Amino acid sequence: MKKLKKTPRYLTEEIHTERLKLPVPIGRSEVTDADIEYVQRILKEDHNYFSQTLSDMLHEEWRYEIPYDDSSVVQHMYYLHHTQARRWTVEDYRSLLYQEAALGTIFPIILPKVFEILDYNIKADGGFYEGDLLDAVLGISSEFWKEHKKLYDTACRLIRNKMETLSKTEYSTDKELLENATAFLAMKG
Repeated sequence: MKKLKKTPRYLTEEIHTERLKLPVPIGRSEVTDADIEYVQRILKEDHNYFSQTLSDMLHEEWRYEIPYDDSSVVQHMYYLHHTQARRWTVEDYRSLLYQEAALGTIFPIILPKVFEILDYNIKADGGFYEGDLLDAVLGISSEFWKEHKKLYDTACRLIRNKMETLSKTEYSTDKELLENATAFLAMKG
């Protein structure tokens, strides 16, 4: 029998239901009232984030059979359409960001949660390499960041606060991640 991995503490509903109202858990002293109002406005319609599936968030139903003969990406998207967010892993968030699934609709909802994960571990990985979640955030189009200035500012604060950790490079992917983070900070959102 295959042993299931336990969901990391930082992804469980019990710990973060109250903290979800904050855009980033960088430290309460760094979160402004405007940040709190912004995220509360985003989550106003569906405040129970953890019980929603991707279909719920997008307000669309994926009614097809499980696509066993399709690519792993399509199968993964099917899984996310039918799985509550409380069960999502770092890989699930990374996959959504790389696929740019419903960029304008879903990103403003999931990015605060992604920022929370990155604040816990800036080099969180979804199974490809250390830091692949941050790399997915850094790869989001500049057009999105221009439309969502507060999310961009929050991402920049997070990266600046974690720059010392990012500067500790052991592998070539660490150096590339640091370069991408530096370029992201230089971009005007």
